[in-house]
Amino acid sequence: MRAALRAAELGSSVILVEKAVVSRAGPMTYVHSQYAPDHRVQGEEMVEWMREFVVGSNYLADQDWVEQYIAEAYDRVNEQIEWGVPYSTQKDGALKYVSVRGHNLGTTLGVDGRVCMEILKERMKAAGVRLFERVDVIDLLTTDGRRPTAGAVCGAVGVNVVTGEYHVFTAGSVILNTGPWYPKLHYAFADHCSGEGHVAAWRVGAEFAGMEFGQFAAWSYFNRSFFTPGQAKIQGIGGRFCNAAGEYFMDRYDPIWGDKGGLFTIARAIMTEMVEGRGPCYLDLRHVAQSDIDVLYEVSPTVRRAFTEFEVDPSTDLLEVTPFIVLGTSSTSGPTIDLDGATTVPGLYAVGYGTACPHLMSGISGSGISSFSAVAGYRAGTAAAARGGGTVARTVWEEQARESFEGYFAPMRRLRQVRPADVWKAIGEATANPAFALFKSEARIDEALTELYRIRDRVLRYVFAPDYQELKKAHEVRAYLTLAIITCEAMKRRTESRGELFRIDYPYADNDEWLKWLLVRRGSDGEFDLEFSERVLPIQSWPVQAPPGRHPSPYTVPEGYREEVAVQ
Repeated sequence: MRAALRAAELGSSVILVEKAVVSRAGPMTYVHSQYAPDHRVQGEEMVEWMREFVVGSNYLADQDWVEQYIAEAYDRVNEQIEWGVPYSTQKDGALKYVSVRGHNLGTTLGVDGRVCMEILKERMKAAGVRLFERVDVIDLLTTDGRRPTAGAVCGAVGVNVVTGEYHVFTAGSVILNTGPWYPKLHYAFADHCSGEGHVAAWRVGAEFAGMEFGQFAAWSYFNRSFFTPGQAKIQGIGGRFCNAAGEYFMDRYDPIWGDKGGLFTIARAIMTEMVEGRGPCYLDLRHVAQSDIDVLYEVSPTVRRAFTEFEVDPSTDLLEVTPFIVLGTSSTSGPTIDLDGATTVPGLYAVGYGTACPHLMSGISGSGISSFSAVAGYRAGTAAAARGGGTVARTVWEEQARESFEGYFAPMRRLRQVRPADVWKAIGEATANPAFALFKSEARIDEALTELYRIRDRVLRYVFAPDYQELKKAHEVRAYLTLAIITCEAMKRRTESRGELFRIDYPYADNDEWLKWLLVRRGSDGEFDLEFSERVLPIQSWPVQAPPGRHPSPYTVPEGYREEVAVQ
């Protein structure tokens, strides 16, 4: 939303298209804190603040982006303070800056993301931004009529998910902020973020990075009964993890961050404890001050409601935790962007979770996305406004739009009784089993890919949609399947273990060979013509250096999940 507001502030005519309802959809609805430096960070201090991101990203973060992010997050958050966003305060009214997962120096401010979005929405409307809600953007338009394009993006096409009405939007620039890509798990209220924006960018030829790290993990399934958001905040106020014997085990898996480790690290550690017979595992909040629990409840009211409904008293009760790991956005996996949010396709910008998140890349920051959305959005809105735009002739977009609508509505013309839910189930069975999710090898990745390609060729083509709601779901699962295949193909090509990717045939992070990004873009022979390349990072010219050599993974492989593989 900051991108739309900034472009409007600079005099551009701006349309914001939202698949659901602005301020009531997407990952911002479960934001509980925002990265917010409590002072302007400069000089040598900047290097130490940057170090938290760089080490947390396993040395893959773009350090130019990290520096820009820390510097400008201060301005963007203070701007929102002036607009009246109600951040958490001390008893005396002063802002309550606290730490969160992945940070000891970096500070955050607690806030209910929905309230923040409501304030931004009102400012957008006052600035003249036109809103089209319940419209799903299904494709991008290009100046040469081709996907992938040798020209530029010049608009988008969408469908009203309630009425089926067609929409064609022509524009000088398009800014994507469509959130992460997740399976439909009804987790943390973002189950409608299935990757349609990513795939629209993919089709026009945008370069992607970090796809091999496309695994989403969560541990906040409590007492085998309920989920809540707020994981980073729970870790930030001091939550600790113990096994059935009462041992606090996270220091064994993450000696640097311990209980403030990344979601993926926490989830994998809990699963390892359980597989090796030391479960069940628990979240312990009994030592946390009531004032900190109150802040958690304030910025993540769902946690309070869930604890009340299920009669949990965090001051006396341990909460059993059951994690899960699925393919989806964790800290990266999407289009690459420059310092102004521009993708590799002219006229197309991207911000927030809809990008490769260059300040994170496989990182563990607990409050890196919403403030990043504001920083990148401000820059992308500025750049897009400066780029300007002109009239797009009907002859340019008419045939493209016809093809997009024909493909989108195809499931309504079928008679086969395969529903989108059947496809989701098949994808989950192929990718969420412990052997693949936790203990990858080339053979297991190939096995998952074989099944995903089978689903694409033998199941997806028969999906039937009797109404517009099921039609939307068919579009979502198609997008997710495309990204799942790209992710698994990328996992095969990174021959090491780093961040969210753990391979039992390469059980180490290789800082001699793999301090680089794995890039992929669509070729000219169709959506699944994948062209891979590598970008070596200029580590030596950046302030934070990576230790050389191979660094063994802390994860063990239980007997039942081992393979006869040659460790490389």
